[in-house]
Amino acid sequence: MCWLLNLGIITVVLYFLSFISKHVNYICKMFLYSCCYLILAVVHMLYCPFFPKNRDNTYTLAPLFYHLSRLCLGITIEAEGTEHLESYEGGYILSPNHQSSLDTMCIARIWPHRAIILMKKSLMYVPFFGWAAYLSGHEFITRKSGASSEVRDHMNIINERIKKERLRVCVFPEGTRNKAFDGKMLPFKKGGFHMAQQCQAPVVPVVIYIPPSLYDGKNWVFNSGVIKMKVLEPFSTVGLKPEDVTELTNSVQTKMQETLDELSKKA
Repeated sequence: MCWLLNLGIITVVLYFLSFISKHVNYICKMFLYSCCYLILAVVHMLYCPFFPKNRDNTYTLAPLFYHLSRLCLGITIEAEGTEHLESYEGGYILSPNHQSSLDTMCIARIWPHRAIILMKKSLMYVPFFGWAAYLSGHEFITRKSGASSEVRDHMNIINERIKKERLRVCVFPEGTRNKAFDGKMLPFKKGGFHMAQQCQAPVVPVVIYIPPSLYDGKNWVFNSGVIKMKVLEPFSTVGLKPEDVTELTNSVQTKMQETLDELSKKA
């Protein structure tokens, strides 16, 4: 309990320090957000051993992370279209854009049942975060060259789980964060869309808009405010063949970019 008390004292001190300058404010807010990650990871490691690698562990604990982050950062998230997350009873590919580390808070706000994240294997070895993700049943894939056979076998196992367990798999199609903060999405990678086609599972796009006045890492901006996000109607893959994946990828990216532009105009 001592470390929780110390963390609480540090949080109060950082809150008042954040008024000194925007640089100090940015550093303080990032530290507070990191503390939210740490608390979530510790809670996961205490909770998950009772339900090891259960696919709903994150569904159970995601609200804790969202509300803790919301209180610490003064950020609320307005989400539209969340009905699409449960409109399809089977498995699907959840496809959110990737603007910043705040995307994790956004996804936690709408996290569906039976969902996991597909992430690079190196993250499994990150202290606390990686351990918690492993215990929660998230999947890690190898990206290094020469591991194509291993990756293919692993992906086949995940595809079977999507079909048999009605698993929802979260894949960030941009592959990495867009550090330009220019309101444009990076070119989409096709991995998640190939998974959807192979499983004949729909793609459910999620568009996150973080106003530059709220967060802009290039300019040390990190303020309180409102983040807008919208879950779009699922894109069906029934009947699609491998040669149709490029068109599917382009269609999803076009629709998501249009929605991102619309959300930015409403902000």
